[in-house]
Amino acid sequence: MIIPPFLPPDGSIGVTAPSFGVTDPTDVRRFANARKKLEEQGHRVLETPDVYTTDEDGRSAPAEQRVKELCSLLEDPEIGYIVSAKGGDYQIEMLDCMRWDVLERSPKWIQGYSDNTVLLFKATAEHDVATVYGGNFGDYGMEPWHRSVSENLEFIEGRRDAQDSFPFHEEGFSDKVTGLEGLNEEAPTLWATSCGDVSFEGRLIGGCMDVLEWFHWTGTADPCGFVSKYAEEGIVWYMETYDMDEARVSRMLKGMSKDGWFEDSKGFVFGRPLFFRGEDYVKTVEDALSEYDVPKVFGADVGHKAPRMTFINGAFSEFRIEKGSCTLKYRLR
Repeated sequence: MIIPPFLPPDGSIGVTAPSFGVTDPTDVRRFANARKKLEEQGHRVLETPDVYTTDEDGRSAPAEQRVKELCSLLEDPEIGYIVSAKGGDYQIEMLDCMRWDVLERSPKWIQGYSDNTVLLFKATAEHDVATVYGGNFGDYGMEPWHRSVSENLEFIEGRRDAQDSFPFHEEGFSDKVTGLEGLNEEAPTLWATSCGDVSFEGRLIGGCMDVLEWFHWTGTADPCGFVSKYAEEGIVWYMETYDMDEARVSRMLKGMSKDGWFEDSKGFVFGRPLFFRGEDYVKTVEDALSEYDVPKVFGADVGHKAPRMTFINGAFSEFRIEKGSCTLKYRLR
């Protein structure tokens, strides 16, 4: 597994928009504060032209232009860390013209969540480059920073290799007035497992289920090579969903299982679903994965209901779940 170089103390951070662009005034203000906060940490921020543009559907730019701007950051020797501006619906359009050879020649930390699963999952599962499933760039614009944000940067800088879960979380998205709002920590967090307190380890891989489902039924991504390569260490899958119903979740997991995606799995970690239509999310997942006698964890700090822990695709991970909380450790060197 290629672990990209860590961001140096005076390193440069690239921001690009592989899906939606940023045009709302509150988001623009949040981005300005993110730049300011990161510059106060000693870093320079470079934004590609597509960050603040959008077409009538929300695309920041045509797919070819989005690929060109991402690759410009990969090829820039000054850039050590690339963060997605937003999620969206159109990152899949980049796959037809994505230049994976550029990433393989110049591996760098790339981070985002939701629709960013498209590039992150492919980069790790098929090109063996570690990526980060964490906040988009706007998270750096909250005032003050939540612990999840400051610790995220510490991972990228190579100053951290472990993280504890958070005691409270948001129940969903909330409207911003100033653009600088912090997290609305309204609900207590409980990491619930199928088997009580538990520990497990393995190579971490996963992302947004809405994207993973599309990858599976279209056959446009295949993690089986990754699974086979790291079978001896074992695989830990994490997943979270934006908007899926019970039937889709069940069908997806059973189909992936049938096609070998979950071979040599040592555990499954599921984030809090944002919109789920069905009677019982946990039962739906447990029934679909009933053949796997490994820990299944629910309510994790990953995905759409912030705060977000830093989940590093491709890294060897150790999960310890105790009394409803989690400690996550990585082997990054």
